[in-house]
Amino acid sequence: MKKLFYQTSIVVVTLILLMSAVPAFADPGADLRFSAFEGLSQQVETLITEGADVNAQSKDGETALMIASLMGHTRVVDFLLSHGADVNIRNSKGETALMASAFAGQADIVEMLLSHGADVNAMDDKKETALMEASFAGHNQIVKTLIAKGAEVDGRDLKKETALIYAANAGQVDVINTLIASGAEVNAKNCLGVTALIYASLKGYTDSVRSLIAHGADLTIKDFYGRNAVMLASVRGHDDTVDTLLDSGAELVLAKNTVKKKAVEFASLVCDGH
Repeated sequence: MKKLFYQTSIVVVTLILLMSAVPAFADPGADLRFSAFEGLSQQVETLITEGADVNAQSKDGETALMIASLMGHTRVVDFLLSHGADVNIRNSKGETALMASAFAGQADIVEMLLSHGADVNAMDDKKETALMEASFAGHNQIVKTLIAKGAEVDGRDLKKETALIYAANAGQVDVINTLIASGAEVNAKNCLGVTALIYASLKGYTDSVRSLIAHGADLTIKDFYGRNAVMLASVRGHDDTVDTLLDSGAELVLAKNTVKKKAVEFASLVCDGH
């Protein structure tokens, strides 16, 4: 879930290394990707006109389209798409330009990519989607756009987490409301039995907790370790969240852990993608 928080810095570092350490003759696509990163539309046009491969990939699988989409260079993206850029090409982690732009909050580019056939439900190697990335980052308008274009609201990643769980884990109230209004399962559990409410409570996101409760979140659900939302909020010292949960009917009972070892081992295997 947190991988794309580091995606921008990784791309920047990769590009800097490419331009400073890799000769153009060794990597014909380096000039194009660097121009896309900088938003140098005229240079991009010149390079493509002179025969540069529009879909040339770096050693990590990044293309000019992915980079321009991430950085929000609309004119560059438009030109690349109109000159044969593969909208669904993936990098070495299975990520697409749509995922990058959705996480980065590039709403106009998200719409451009979708209009050119971007797969709204494409998954990376961890089965994360553009909707999950946008939900975690709190880009509500992009979330609405993706859903309107057919994004699977309750799709699950390798850890069985949904977009709603992503949003709750980051305290994105507006996104939470949008997802639930679009049919998201409010009590969906990940591979360790954790729900959106449990995540929001654990983090102390009281507004998110209120929204989830208002939409029917189950206060009694416990994870595979026997912990419910109010227990975790209490342990973390989130007093406002605890008060909200108690006022809504939650019971703070620090019961013994009755989870069976085999159940936890099974959950761990599921979380590891087995």
